[in-house]
Amino acid sequence: MRSIVRHTGGTPYQIDGTCPRNAFVIDRPPLRLLYVRPLYSGYRRVALKVFPKTNWRVDFDHVLGRKMAQQLGFSYVLLIRIPPSANRSHGRYERAEPLVGFNLHKLCFADRRILDKWIGRGPNLWRDPLRLHPYRLGANEAGGLTLKQRGRWGFALGVEDDPLPLGPLTLLELR
Repeated sequence: MRSIVRHTGGTPYQIDGTCPRNAFVIDRPPLRLLYVRPLYSGYRRVALKVFPKTNWRVDFDHVLGRKMAQQLGFSYVLLIRIPPSANRSHGRYERAEPLVGFNLHKLCFADRRILDKWIGRGPNLWRDPLRLHPYRLGANEAGGLTLKQRGRWGFALGVEDDPLPLGPLTLLELR
């Protein structure tokens, strides 16, 4: 949790009624980042508390697949909101490269395939089969986004037109 707070530069919050070991929020306007324990089953309930209601269907999805994050030894995974079709079309491609030795990474970053899912792009739009390679821990791939893609990226992270009220959030003191 400390590594995430330090890296994002945001303020950590506990979600009312939820143990911070299961889920917490980083508020770094305009972003509202929701992190959950990989196998925490209450992530949808918590997401509905944190993200404002929309007039269209969204899925709440783990940026790095739940089982993959657990396999790689991560305590928390970023949860985003994306179109259901994009979420479900990527499931079969979510696999990690086999690990050699012990995982010393505290943080991981999105690769190109994960970013495609994040902005609502399905795997059928891929022209490059190399994007279907297993997730490589420590990979940090650069990629530019169009204005529309940036809007989708921001929506996934909880960016809204108006500042979000803290609502069910309480400042989290890290010890």
